[in-house]
Amino acid sequence: MAQPPAGFPPPVTWQQPGQPAGGGIAGVGLLSQFSGPAAWACGVGLVTIVVPFFFNRVFFFLPIIALIYGIRAIQRGKLIGGIVGMVLSAIGGVITLFGLFG
Repeated sequence: MAQPPAGFPPPVTWQQPGQPAGGGIAGVGLLSQFSGPAAWACGVGLVTIVVPFFFNRVFFFLPIIALIYGIRAIQRGKLIGGIVGMVLSAIGGVITLFGLFG
């Protein structure tokens, strides 16, 4: 790259906020979608599915909590993790309903 003529400032390189200085997008991956409320939604959703089979217990409030965490995750930009958590809570809710009424 040629040097600017005398008296002119050097060229400015622009950088997006949150982007590393080397260019490229580092650290943005699928696992970043499963943090915070999305992780809680998935974890509680898995508990609502697993616990009835291993411990013969149902917790009727856990699918509702997982659903709320899934909605919060979607609101905070964790779309994939929020949807996975909501699907797991729906499956756990169906299992809970069969456990309560079946």
